[in-house]
Amino acid sequence: MMMMSNNKAKINYLRIVFFFMVFLPACNEDFLVENPKTAISEAIFWKNAQEAHQALMGCYSVYYDRWGERLGNYDKSMIWMSSWAGYSSWRDFGWARERQITPTHGTINTLWQKSYRQIARANYFLENIDRVEMDETEKAAMKGEVQFLRAFTYFWLFQLWENIPLVKNTLTFDEANNVTQAPKEELVEFILAELTQAAERMHVRQAPSAMGRAEKGSALAMKGRLLMAENRWSEAAGTYEEIMGMGRYVIDPRYKELFQDDGENNDEVIFANQYMENEMGESMSQHTIKSSIYGGFNACNVFQHVLDKFPMNDGVPIENSALYDPENPFENRDPRLYATILITGYSEVFGVVFTGDPASIARTGQTGPNISGYILQKFWDRDYEGNSQFYGGDYPQIRYAEVLLSRLEAELEAGNSIDQSLLDNTINQVRQRQAVDMPPVTEMDPAALRDIVRRERAVELAFEGGIEYFDLKRWGTLQEEVSQELYGMKITDDPENYVGQYAINENGHLVLGRLVFNEFNALWPIPLNELDVNENFVQNPGYN
Repeated sequence: MMMMSNNKAKINYLRIVFFFMVFLPACNEDFLVENPKTAISEAIFWKNAQEAHQALMGCYSVYYDRWGERLGNYDKSMIWMSSWAGYSSWRDFGWARERQITPTHGTINTLWQKSYRQIARANYFLENIDRVEMDETEKAAMKGEVQFLRAFTYFWLFQLWENIPLVKNTLTFDEANNVTQAPKEELVEFILAELTQAAERMHVRQAPSAMGRAEKGSALAMKGRLLMAENRWSEAAGTYEEIMGMGRYVIDPRYKELFQDDGENNDEVIFANQYMENEMGESMSQHTIKSSIYGGFNACNVFQHVLDKFPMNDGVPIENSALYDPENPFENRDPRLYATILITGYSEVFGVVFTGDPASIARTGQTGPNISGYILQKFWDRDYEGNSQFYGGDYPQIRYAEVLLSRLEAELEAGNSIDQSLLDNTINQVRQRQAVDMPPVTEMDPAALRDIVRRERAVELAFEGGIEYFDLKRWGTLQEEVSQELYGMKITDDPENYVGQYAINENGHLVLGRLVFNEFNALWPIPLNELDVNENFVQNPGYN
């Protein structure tokens, strides 16, 4: 997990420290050897373990910097990746349409810029840490953590853009504006090598005083993600098997609590962005995505086809289960549906049935074609009474549940034999946590099992860390998922005689429209401002 709980209160100071460390002017030689009165000089920094720790915290802090929180952080703002995966409408649907993937879109520009800011901090740390006199084992572990953070960022850049510069050291202004894009093979091997070395250096379990910092399992799990993305299935299976063999992580019996402050620091979460109420809180979960019925911004409306992914509680998809009743479609469903999505006319909140239909939402002052009647609630803490702009609940980026499901998928796609023991040690651990208690999987036919595993990932890992986006891209179904006709709640039982103001389909469901997703949109465009300043850059295909 990302940041030590007992160090959170220090972060504002550490952020200032690292700002001066990274951006200290180098106007002349005299400035570098004197002791300035208003900044920390490199001549007196990097001397002891405490200063190394401060620099390390500066590397972590950039991952949840509130500046531009909703646009381009690898934190709870990653929830908006669901809209790029066709899972939800982010804020208003008109904005979603306008956000069609273009080289000038703000989110794309910000994510690119902040990613390279994160890499710059990591490069600076790795270039200077050997100057510190401290325990060599602990120094190596710090190096591993920063290598992991840098590789984590490069994984995102590679998945979204692919054709990116590979920057391994601190650049001058001129160098930064003249870098070139690295070949795909070089990027993949660099990230894998970084994660492999990081895992060798990092602690298997952080000490209680360092709880929250990344561990060996974090690096191995990211390595597994990249190997799967590259269809290197046997290597991925071996990597996930290594994590399982560590004995470090377990499936927590809870589910909803894992995404609230009640579930922090459990042994299922491998890597998370951590927050501290008021001091270093976030507003995404308790304000931005919360329904406006309860004082939120109603930002993340979920589409009907996402709800349809959740099976019945007999483990069978709704289209095949004898338990499914079209007149009562939300009865007897997988419990994770109720923990993930607030359903108009069904979910109960504070003793009252939720009403998130367009007319009810309009009475709160919000209108527009995005209101689906289904709102994300996976990260909403109903018991929280503090400042909604500064909530302290953590955001899991990697959970052990993903590791188990990925191990099974990798073994399956590698063509390895599947037996009940493997199923019980992977997918069935996830399905049979106490709070979920779904029937065990016994299917061993590869084609049928593939569908089960993919559905399980969609249900278990929904809205976490961009995973659904990476999954759909890996499966080759991203264009199909995003470009389909998008529907919301059922607004009438008599669609033939409906005379209301909303567009509906033949079944009476709200029609929300269709997002255009071209084949080339699988890679994002290089930001236009980057192309303007660096003539070496070549735009990704389809955006010229």
